[in-house]
Amino acid sequence: MYFVEWLMRRTLTASKKDITGFEGDMKQFEKATEKYGKQYRGMQERQVSDAPSDARSIYKMNDTYMDVRTFFEEWRGGVVLGLFPLLLGVLGFPFSFLIPMGIDLVSGHTVHTGRAIVTSDYIAFLVLLFGWFLMLAAFIYLFWIFRMECLVQRHIVVRFNRKTRKIYINRPNFAGGNQVYDWDDVVASVDPDDQVVTKKRKREILMLFFFKQRTGAEYHDVVFLGAPLRSDHELYALWEYIRRYMEEGPESIPKPKCIPSFPWPWRSLLAPWSFLENKWAAAPWSPRMIALVLIASPVMLLHAVAHWCSLLLCWPVYWPRQLRRESTASEPV
Repeated sequence: MYFVEWLMRRTLTASKKDITGFEGDMKQFEKATEKYGKQYRGMQERQVSDAPSDARSIYKMNDTYMDVRTFFEEWRGGVVLGLFPLLLGVLGFPFSFLIPMGIDLVSGHTVHTGRAIVTSDYIAFLVLLFGWFLMLAAFIYLFWIFRMECLVQRHIVVRFNRKTRKIYINRPNFAGGNQVYDWDDVVASVDPDDQVVTKKRKREILMLFFFKQRTGAEYHDVVFLGAPLRSDHELYALWEYIRRYMEEGPESIPKPKCIPSFPWPWRSLLAPWSFLENKWAAAPWSPRMIALVLIASPVMLLHAVAHWCSLLLCWPVYWPRQLRRESTASEPV
């Protein structure tokens, strides 16, 4: 789930030694940040859509703040599937083989048959013990990958506080950590001068950039906002929803259909479907699409189960006390 955020963080904070061979690309990127940082200053005041939409992306909204989800929540479960055999071996091997064999070796005979222990039994035990240590070492080595979607906070939350006019990002440290930015410094991946937006079905991501030239931070920052958006029209509508909330208040936008933060199983079923949703919308109930869904349904079900398990292996989002107080304040701090 957090692999893209982790990779982006590593890229944005890379040292000159780490980017050897890519110096030209980084210079071009820095020039682009300066350009966009100047070009889109004040974009918070410019309307980009006539139909603001929550785009199925709001956790909570009140008169003070609004919590918005991030993009890659559906992209989880793969680590659980990939490392499950290894995890099963680490946890199950001792109870299935090592402990029963250890008891037999201590007693001098097998519990079930009463056969006397011979030298080959000791050798077999040592081989199995060595195999278990190898699995344990492999799991410890790959644990950083496991933490990408398990034993970590369940979601990344981006909170927009219209009273303090700040943006609060709550995420794991390896994915960028908790950050606070001024609303007036954000640059969104929309062009205020571009009024040509279509409803053509394609996956879109609303990206919010925080360039260090504007924020005064040591590094650039970026968050990928919203549910898997289904067109650039929906992308602009989501940004307009956020923009109007911050600039004009909740009375200027439709009431959102808030998504639950609790990991209900049925929401995990929607995760694999999001990858086929646009194709289905282009040709609903066509023989080809029905066949594709039937063929992919076992994989989709496996993905849904792994997605749900990864959510259950995480804990709810926790806001540190100071950040919680500031991000929920009803007046400037």
